[in-house]
Amino acid sequence: MKRLLSGLVAVALTIPVFLGLTKIDAIPGWLYSERGYVVLSPLFRIFGAVGVEGHEDVVVGVLLVASFAIALAIAYGGPVLWRTTRRTAH
Repeated sequence: MKRLLSGLVAVALTIPVFLGLTKIDAIPGWLYSERGYVVLSPLFRIFGAVGVEGHEDVVVGVLLVASFAIALAIAYGGPVLWRTTRRTAH
């Protein structure tokens, strides 16, 4: 039951984390630069992304996956950190 709840919390936090990541100018700036395109070029080929619209979909997908990974770390790591700090405080 705790895993299901943590998974739902991670899903719910994905969009706020995504919005936070896109507010950091360096991340989208790097992803849309020439170096970002070189790093993401294997994904462009795998998904058959052609043109700006296709590349945009891949970049947004990468940001969403990163956002979900961060949200998952928050959802699973938060309670562990909470319990650890409460035990040491007593």
